[in-house]
Amino acid sequence: MRITHQMAAQHFMQNIQRNNTAMEKLQGQISSGKKFEKISDQPSATLQGLTYRTSLSQVEQYQKNAQDGIDWSTAMDGALGNVTDVMHRVRELTVEASSDTINENDRKNIAVEIRSLMQQVGNIANTAYGSGYLFSGTDLNTPPYQNGVLQQTNQIGKEWTIGQGISVNGKVHASAVFGFSVDGKNLFETLEGLAQTLEKGENPGSLLNSIDSQTDNLITQRTVVGTNQNLLELAANKLDQAQFLTKKMLSDTEDTNIAEAFTELTLQETALKAALSAGGRTMQLILTDFLR
Repeated sequence: MRITHQMAAQHFMQNIQRNNTAMEKLQGQISSGKKFEKISDQPSATLQGLTYRTSLSQVEQYQKNAQDGIDWSTAMDGALGNVTDVMHRVRELTVEASSDTINENDRKNIAVEIRSLMQQVGNIANTAYGSGYLFSGTDLNTPPYQNGVLQQTNQIGKEWTIGQGISVNGKVHASAVFGFSVDGKNLFETLEGLAQTLEKGENPGSLLNSIDSQTDNLITQRTVVGTNQNLLELAANKLDQAQFLTKKMLSDTEDTNIAEAFTELTLQETALKAALSAGGRTMQLILTDFLR
C-alpha cells in the first residue's frame, strides 16, 4: 500500500496530539499535586482514596477524644493533688491539736484554719473544666459543692471512645472523691466534724483515722486517674502511627510523585521536539513530489 503525503501528515498530527495530551496531563498532575482530576480517570483509585479518607476521619476523631481525655486527666490529677495537700495540712493540724500541751483557745484557733481549708476543698470540688465542672461527671452544669454541702451530682464518669468498640471511662467524679463515706460521713462532713470538735476545745485525736481514710481514698482516686491517663497516652501514640500510615497510603493513592512526573514530562518534551524536527524534514514538499 502506497503511503500518501496526507496519510503521513495525519499520522504525524496524531503523534503530536498524543504528546500534547500526555504533557497536559503531566502538567496538571504537577500543578494540582494529584494523579487524577475526575473520578472517571481512575475509578478504583478514587474508591480506595475515599476509603482511606473515611478511615483518616475516624482516626482524627479518636485522636481528639484521646487528647480530651488526657487533658481531663491532667486537670483531675492536679485537682486531686491539691485536695491531698490540703488533707495533709489538716492532719498536721489535727496531730498538733491532739497534743496535751494545746489548750482550748489554741484548738479554737486551729478550727479557724480547718474551716478555711474546708472552703479550699469546696473550691477545688467546683473546679471549672471546659464548659462545666471537672468533678460533675457528665452532668457538667451542676456545681458539686454549694452552700457548704456536697450536692448529688451524676455518678456517670466521663468516657472517651478511642477506637472501634474501645473506650476509657474516667470513673472519678464528685461522689467518688468527696462523697466517699468514712464512719457514715463524706469528706466535707468529716472536716465539719473536726472543726466542731476543735471549736468546742476538745481533743480531735479520735478523728485521725477518719482523716487518714479520706486521704487514702484521694490517693486511690488519683491512681485511677493516672491509670486512665496512661491508657489514653498509649492510645494517642498508636493513633498517631495509624494517622501517619493512613495519610501515607492516601498520598500513594492520590498524590503525584513530583520527581517521576517531571522526569516523564521531560521525556515527553524531548519526544515532541524530536517528532517536530523529524516531521519538519519529512513534510517539506518540492515540485518533484507532486510530479511523481
